[in-house]
Amino acid sequence: MKFLGERILCYDSDDGPKTYTTTCGVPQGSVLGPLLWIIMYDGILKLQLPKGVTIIGFADDIGVTIVAQDIDEIEVLTNEAIFEIRSWVEEAGLTLAKDKTEVVLITKRRKQTSVKVRIGEHIIQSQPTLKYLGVMVDQRLKFKSHLENLPTKASGLATLLARMLPNIGGPRQSRRLLISRVVSSILLYAAPVWASSLKVEADRRKIAAPYRLSALRTSCAYRTTSDEAACVKAGMIPIGILVNEGRRLYDPLYEIGESYANRRQLARSDSILEWQKRWDDSLKGRWTHRIISDVSKWIKRRHGEVSYHLTQFLSGHGGYRAYLYRFGRDDSPYCPTCVMIPEDAEHVVFNCPRFVAHRAEAEINTEARLTPENVADHMLASETSWRAVEKLMKAIHNLLRREELRRKVTNNDRSRS
Repeated sequence: MKFLGERILCYDSDDGPKTYTTTCGVPQGSVLGPLLWIIMYDGILKLQLPKGVTIIGFADDIGVTIVAQDIDEIEVLTNEAIFEIRSWVEEAGLTLAKDKTEVVLITKRRKQTSVKVRIGEHIIQSQPTLKYLGVMVDQRLKFKSHLENLPTKASGLATLLARMLPNIGGPRQSRRLLISRVVSSILLYAAPVWASSLKVEADRRKIAAPYRLSALRTSCAYRTTSDEAACVKAGMIPIGILVNEGRRLYDPLYEIGESYANRRQLARSDSILEWQKRWDDSLKGRWTHRIISDVSKWIKRRHGEVSYHLTQFLSGHGGYRAYLYRFGRDDSPYCPTCVMIPEDAEHVVFNCPRFVAHRAEAEINTEARLTPENVADHMLASETSWRAVEKLMKAIHNLLRREELRRKVTNNDRSRS
């Protein structure tokens, strides 16, 4: 292909500007590039290869699978296939990248075995694993190496994104959710392939860790918030359920006869049902469950952003004395106004006389007597009600924060005296 013929490439070097006359090739990123490559490369996919040999192509990556009964037959078939492929590549004026060619022997045998593949004078020994299209394939198809490396990559990105998404300030929740999906896309890459291997609890925890961090940042929540509550507040289906969703979607027996679009919708509906059951059965995040009992209604809402102040109320983890006392940040868990009553989210928002005026204003705007069991329904009913509740939480938490700072000043003065 002389798409670049009769053109001169200008570039800078250590010795100054230089030029190079191009004779062939396709500009990287060009519109016609992929199409021209497919037309040229199509011939390699139509090669007549020995029985048991299948060639798979993705862009310029070629994968060859050989099915045979014994090692000797595998080596013979592999070398025959490589010879045919190499001949076609060289005839097309291309070069087979020997240093990028990898081999893995997939077998159920317990004894470690290997095969050798010859590319010209170059001999390649099969390895325990190889990376193909971003997936680590091992001899047992257990994808152990892939599951070990996956959290590392996702954790690095999740940590980087966490620095961009502080709890106070920063983007609103809808934008946070969009950014967090970058982490999800990494974790879920090729999930239908390796989903059945995610049976070890340790592997599930490793994958859940970066996803948890992105859920915390999406919902502006403290690290003490449980995984279950963080996912619900953020509107993020737990990663384990999403992995199973991908596996179901590519199961040939799942919803036979339905179009792909319908199967996706059905798979997502099944995931939400599974999430709801887990949320109902969980022992964690029970305060959040009292408020948000129906995850489907919560994630399908058409208005409302979960802010820093709102998430403190939804989780019960915030500037409440009962919460601060648990972590040694206050000398008492009790409300300073109400005798021997713990100052938790329920007491502060719904019962404490200190905030009766703020509470009354919110109830006027929502036209309801607010309780933990109905507050979410009223928030979802209208944007006005959502804003009224959010305003209430902001006012309460600002007052609680000022009281906390005053107590710290008083305690510091006492310690000095």
